[in-house]
Amino acid sequence: MALLAAFIADTGACSFDAQKMDLRSIERANSPNDALACPSGLCRAKGDFESPVFSIDKKDILDRAWAIIAAEPRTELVGKELALEQLIYVQRSALLGFPDTVWIQAVDVDEGTSVIVYSRSNYGYWDLGVNRDRVRLWLEKLESATKGDRVQTPKPTR
Repeated sequence: MALLAAFIADTGACSFDAQKMDLRSIERANSPNDALACPSGLCRAKGDFESPVFSIDKKDILDRAWAIIAAEPRTELVGKELALEQLIYVQRSALLGFPDTVWIQAVDVDEGTSVIVYSRSNYGYWDLGVNRDRVRLWLEKLESATKGDRVQTPKPTR
């Protein structure tokens, strides 16, 4: 039991990837432990979801995303990339504290503004759908927070 407690306490020190990168040109892993939401035709990689398009500017989108994500459990802002208009978060698993990194990048599209959201596990091959659920939930919360500012609704792409 003491060994398990020591292991759980130590997982908070697990390292994570928080490198800044343009999500439009992301290359996804071959393992099923990531999820991507992207506006139609904008990303090189195939997404799991199509991101909604909004009629507000990129700063407002990121401000609303920041407010939503700040309320998420075990989540911390670990980086910002102003040139890419990107926020980088780490959310840790409830039981063992393993880190998943989540990037949110505001982008211009023909019809308005949108976001690219990429979430991936830093450890393990399979994530039991956690990253996909997170991306879907965070997009739903962002849509709810921008009700009336939405131009298009997202669709699952897989």
